[in-house]
Amino acid sequence: MRIAFEDGFAIEKGGGIGQHTLNLFNAMKILCGDGDIKLVDKPILSRISYAPLRRILYIMWLNGALQFLLDREHIDIIHFTNFLVPNVRLSKAKYAVTIHDLTAWRYPETLPSLYLPYIKEAISHAIVSADLIFTVSETIKEEIIELFKVSKEKIYVGYSGVSDKFLKSPVHSAYVEKVKSKFSIKKEFLLFVGTIEERKNIITLVKAFEELKKYLNLQLVLAGKPGYGYSKVEKYLQEHQLRQDVILAGYISEEEKIALYDSSKVFVFPSLYEGFGTPLLEAMARGVPVIASKIPTTEEIAGDNVVYYGDPSDYNLLADNIIKLLVDENLYQKLSAKGRIRAEQFSWGKVAKEHLKAYQKLLHSNA
Repeated sequence: MRIAFEDGFAIEKGGGIGQHTLNLFNAMKILCGDGDIKLVDKPILSRISYAPLRRILYIMWLNGALQFLLDREHIDIIHFTNFLVPNVRLSKAKYAVTIHDLTAWRYPETLPSLYLPYIKEAISHAIVSADLIFTVSETIKEEIIELFKVSKEKIYVGYSGVSDKFLKSPVHSAYVEKVKSKFSIKKEFLLFVGTIEERKNIITLVKAFEELKKYLNLQLVLAGKPGYGYSKVEKYLQEHQLRQDVILAGYISEEEKIALYDSSKVFVFPSLYEGFGTPLLEAMARGVPVIASKIPTTEEIAGDNVVYYGDPSDYNLLADNIIKLLVDENLYQKLSAKGRIRAEQFSWGKVAKEHLKAYQKLLHSNA
């Protein structure tokens, strides 16, 4: 069985889908060997910096050159991990696709209006065209079945995982202090990791922090690249004079991320909607107590190992729960220990084995 991964430049962009793809690919290589797993290379397209042109050429490549590559390399399954699937199928390879979430249907207001028709069309086509659909949670599987009336036999839940780096021992204290100094962290702090965008509900977190500042001497660190709605966060921080204590760290390396997890007091995950939520698991793996919005996917992934607050937009309720966690030492320590145990259940080795079962079933059912 020869499998190829096509990531649609997600690895290059470095976001959640890119991390998922790279970690799954590396785990599959260990499981199956280099000869049976291939990451499709696009060297010419990768050198094109003008995004609109690269997107057009990429679609042409998907429907042309890729098809011949699949036959030439005798690929049995091509796994599209970033939901874009060719309109034309000329090769004999089976199509697998990962659908990470259905934000465009569930929370369309959190995406750019000009982007909505494109992503809806792309995901709808992928769901119809694929021989096998992976989702990263049972929640998203049920949403696909509900919205697209797809047979449940066509959909396989292949959870995301947490990198081994986050399951290892703490980093050296000197490096932690170096990272804190780099980002001007001078107090105990709350942490959020993820793209700074509408769907992540950052404004609610900032408002909760604004309330906490009345009682506690804290900072808030927001670590992640800017996304849709980032300017609203910047504007709010400026207008409410919070810029000194709310740190916009930008995109950070995994080593820096681990250092921030290890030195934070609480990890806050106030998302309106998630397909999986990798930072949630990373924080738990590092033993950081977590407060999260009570949404289906987070409940599925985290179980009873975090503190939930009800309405994701209720910043007062979020602030109250942060205070309760900080003052309840028993709860704090309990969540720290339980979180580590829960995160260990999502190893990439285990994720790869589950994917391999699905690939084998796909080929066997079509033999």
